[in-house]
Amino acid sequence: MLCGSEISPELQNMTLPTLEQLEQDPYAALGVRKFINATCHHTNMGGTLIPETTLKAMRTAADNFVDLRELQKATGRIIAEVTHADDGYIVSGCAAGLMVSAAAIITGTDEALIEQLPYVQGGQVPCIAKRFARAKNYKGEEYVNHGYAMAVKTAGVKFVEIGEPDPEDRPTKVVTAEEYEQAFIDNPDAKMVYWVGYAPPEDIALEDVMDIAHAYGARVIIDASNCLPPRENLYRFIDLGADVVCFSGGKGIQGPQGSGIIAGSQDIIDSIAMQSAPSHGIGRVAKVSKEEVVGQIASFIWWVEQDDEERMTEHHRKTGMLHNSLSGLAKMSDSYIEFPDEDNRPMPNVHVKVDPATGKDAEWLIGELRDGDPAISVVGHARDPQIVRIDVRLLEDEEIAEISRRLHEILG
Repeated sequence: MLCGSEISPELQNMTLPTLEQLEQDPYAALGVRKFINATCHHTNMGGTLIPETTLKAMRTAADNFVDLRELQKATGRIIAEVTHADDGYIVSGCAAGLMVSAAAIITGTDEALIEQLPYVQGGQVPCIAKRFARAKNYKGEEYVNHGYAMAVKTAGVKFVEIGEPDPEDRPTKVVTAEEYEQAFIDNPDAKMVYWVGYAPPEDIALEDVMDIAHAYGARVIIDASNCLPPRENLYRFIDLGADVVCFSGGKGIQGPQGSGIIAGSQDIIDSIAMQSAPSHGIGRVAKVSKEEVVGQIASFIWWVEQDDEERMTEHHRKTGMLHNSLSGLAKMSDSYIEFPDEDNRPMPNVHVKVDPATGKDAEWLIGELRDGDPAISVVGHARDPQIVRIDVRLLEDEEIAEISRRLHEILG
């Protein structure tokens, strides 16, 4: 009986997986395909693979109760030491970190303002940001595609966009000091700047952005979700003067996918703690369990202790292994290693270009790899519909060999 009612015939006739099946192979028990993930850290593919030491720490953490506020303070001190910040906090992903960081800048530690979010005193707070991408809905109407910055907007922010429109309606990547200055002159109540942690070399220097923002009394939020490696990015933004930096916990650091790290100024972290779980506030939705907090800090320490040079050498070895195996494919017009990647990050990947003469494109190759055996997940290139991007940094050599074999079957 469920809540005083009889179990429906549908539930009675369902064949549920056994707990033993779930323990042995949960995905097989649930009828969900497993992939070779050659996207590296993409959220839709499950983020990352968690190291054994982290899994052991999480399992041990599950055996006891603790005060979550005390746990957050303890892990915050470790985050602060490594990132050079005043303090740190763990939430349910980088997006959650961006939302509660923006909320903290808006409200400070004023409980009355915290209760008013996301419309403090009936309005929205201006935030300066580079121009976002444009897209069209099913009616053909143009709209702003905020992407990951939607998390900042959720806190009660109104974006003030700067920068020239991109010819292909992609996000603007290069802006000038004059544009930032003018944005603050036109919006004297702007409280923050949203900055993605990677930028092309010709863009304004981040320290110049911070100088301008701070001169107008505004704070700078860094979205560093997928900016690790290199290790120096853990502290570089804070050293340059950032007020708060948000990292994904389930990408480069290889922690639980539903976790994220915030490092920042003491006043911002204090406000975040006031309005994030276990407290009530807009950040209550960013709750993380004691097991996730422990797992996040375990992966954080594990990752920091790795040798950065050895890590990058291994990434390049794996990437070269795949690239060197792809010569002479009839339906491939080109293959090459891109480093740094298209966002100027030190992340090597292999680009495979489907020969346009075949009448096929990248989407075709993506589908062939996805629907084959084994199922392989790759992504297309942002600007070239013929190119597939393959990231093998977290794969085993045997998996890389399987990708090569399938590419030879499909493109040979």
